[in-house]
Amino acid sequence: MILYANGDSHTAPSWSYIGIVGEKLGLDVVNQAQYGSSNASIIRRTREYIKENKPDFIIIGWSTWEREEWNYQGEYFDVNSSGHNTLPLELQDRYKHWIIEQTPDLVWDKSVCIHEEIFKLHQDLNYLNIKHLFFNCMYKFFNISDFKMWNNSYIGPYDNDSSYYYWLTLQGIVPDEWYHFKEDGHTKWSNKLINYIKENKLL
Repeated sequence: MILYANGDSHTAPSWSYIGIVGEKLGLDVVNQAQYGSSNASIIRRTREYIKENKPDFIIIGWSTWEREEWNYQGEYFDVNSSGHNTLPLELQDRYKHWIIEQTPDLVWDKSVCIHEEIFKLHQDLNYLNIKHLFFNCMYKFFNISDFKMWNNSYIGPYDNDSSYYYWLTLQGIVPDEWYHFKEDGHTKWSNKLINYIKENKLL
């Protein structure tokens, strides 16, 4: 049985919670999470994967809402606040303007848009009969008036305390300066996911 995972740097390491979940549930893991990934990139790459494959279960940890994916000359680039060293020279001025434009209001608007795109993915996975579990790595959705029915497929989409980062800090787990957790945090989160999966009979 195949467990497909996607997300950003919280999910990407080979030793992350995904590997623990896969091992404890007896699943083979395909982890396409990427460091610095935007949610647009996560959605695109997940959709590309399920065009050719049908995993038994999908877990996605969603990134922060301000990140974007830019297509330049047929190549995709994740854009985030960590820097522009990986961008082509032709995009670096655009990036500088992008940084300035990231006001709270704009980020909230992006949250609304990506909320709809994630829900469409959820609906499509249901149609394909692919069981899945989503969660927010950092922040809840902002500025949402149209709460969706996720049917136990999303842990706390509208609650910051249920996100990966804030839930672990509430458990007393200390992150590093980049908001990342070490093995103790990943073990703790993997246990939470496994219990949630079993309690809600997602597998």
